[in-house]
Amino acid sequence: MSPAAEVSRGVLSGPSLESVEGIGALTLGGFLREVTERFATNEAIVFDDPLTDHDAGVATVRLTYAQVWERTRRIAAALVAAGVEPGEFVGVVMGNRPEAIESIFAAAMIGAVAVPMSTFAPPPELQAMLEISGVSVVVTQPRLLARSFGDDLCALQPRVPGLRRVEVVGEPGWAEFLATGDAVGSEGLDARLAVVKPEDPGLVIFSSGTTSRPKAMLHTNRAPSQQFWVQAQIFGRTQQTRMWTALPLFWTAGFNTAVGATLAAGGCWVAQETFEAGEALALMGRERVTEPYAMPHQGAALAEHPHWPYADLSSLRCVFGKSVFARHPSVDGDTGWTMPVGYGLSETCAFVSGHRSDAGRDAMKRSVGGLLPGIEVRISSFETGDALDVGEVGEITVRGSTVMLGYLGRDPAECFDADGFFHTGDSGHLDSAGELHYDGRATEMIKSGGANISPAEIEVALRACAGVKLARVIGVDDERLDQIAVACVEVADGATLTAHDVTSFLRERIATYKVPRRVLIFDAGEIPLTSSGTKVRDAELRSLIAERVAAERLAGEPAPTEPAPTER
Repeated sequence: MSPAAEVSRGVLSGPSLESVEGIGALTLGGFLREVTERFATNEAIVFDDPLTDHDAGVATVRLTYAQVWERTRRIAAALVAAGVEPGEFVGVVMGNRPEAIESIFAAAMIGAVAVPMSTFAPPPELQAMLEISGVSVVVTQPRLLARSFGDDLCALQPRVPGLRRVEVVGEPGWAEFLATGDAVGSEGLDARLAVVKPEDPGLVIFSSGTTSRPKAMLHTNRAPSQQFWVQAQIFGRTQQTRMWTALPLFWTAGFNTAVGATLAAGGCWVAQETFEAGEALALMGRERVTEPYAMPHQGAALAEHPHWPYADLSSLRCVFGKSVFARHPSVDGDTGWTMPVGYGLSETCAFVSGHRSDAGRDAMKRSVGGLLPGIEVRISSFETGDALDVGEVGEITVRGSTVMLGYLGRDPAECFDADGFFHTGDSGHLDSAGELHYDGRATEMIKSGGANISPAEIEVALRACAGVKLARVIGVDDERLDQIAVACVEVADGATLTAHDVTSFLRERIATYKVPRRVLIFDAGEIPLTSSGTKVRDAELRSLIAERVAAERLAGEPAPTEPAPTER
């Protein structure tokens, strides 16, 4: 976006919302109504539905904006009939299917708060998310790959206070659930939508954070809605955009950047419920996709697939120079389009700053861009909290229209400083042109394949693993995934424990993408500790990890791996 003209004492302000063209309704329900009015007959979603698998094959669902609107209203009316009141929380546990996006919009449309939850999460983690958010109704699907979410959530219901109903798409009870909304009527539904305000809570995004339990970020209706409109401009999307992604809707990258920003432009979301490389290649060719939106490890999996050389990807236009798609023999991309570069977090509902797709590669290399509308960034001293001048490196702190209201269950004073700024824990600086520079992570969070992984969460889980005396999880650089989690485990005296034992134990307790890619077993006293014996010396441990990995490679031992974080 356009940088502000002035930076004073380390504080940079983005343009006002009123000064930026193309920003429409700022409630989730109002957003969907506005794009439906503009693009009613446009194709909005294409989806090959595994729930319709039969002898004739999987049915392809094609929905216009008008059809998505009507389907969303039916779910919204059924939620009203189920007694969902404004301010209540509605859970959504589904893969990338139309009912998932419709349920999120439906909840917000009636003044409730949509809570999309991770389909990676095992039952104990799902239970924690349900309890933290106080969900009253959950909408889910009967199965997704090897998971039976309908059964899992029904089994959890008696253990979660306040969870009144679990509704399962595709089962006989789903039609009955929708039919209950008929008594609500169009006027009753419109009345609920009319009183929802942009500043009302509308969405919860979960992140593992740096604690042992998931963190629930409460966002206003304004935050995702504004991101939809602005990111449509950043990515240069139009009514001709046909965007493929398999990124989940419970991430801001999936919900805001991929799907919401496509709908804001009147384009079409070519949905894939779970990522599978061969199916993705076929889908992109069949549906004449113009923009693929994938994480690097997904792109690598596509390029390694045996069908890659023969896939027809000639419709792809929005690809960038270093992406695997730009190197495909059938692709002749738009040379004026470059993958936007920006900075953001789940706590800011995605982008804080960014360069538009037509800004050019030099701009993308120069910085992470000017601020989005309604956003302020202050660079603060890590030691004193004081604001720093242009060019001085400190902590990136943020406040503004898309910053979360706070973490559920935590006092706002714990989330923001006295001036209302959220402290990101990331290092950066501002320049005299009004652009933000990201200088690295200052926290322990591990960023792997686009997912945030909390070392503390894994370490807490390993306390219950028999034979583990000490466990420390470290992020290690990786060419493909940015970072990978490495678990360093000291075995208790007399115990026998293998890396396989550790990963098998963790798979039952945390989401698959959080399970460390490598587990290194250490003998007693090998993990370096401080003189007090209470903390691990991480720098020394990193050196030991590098030595161990190098020795394994020299010996020709294969490195243990786990499934890529977003491959479900």
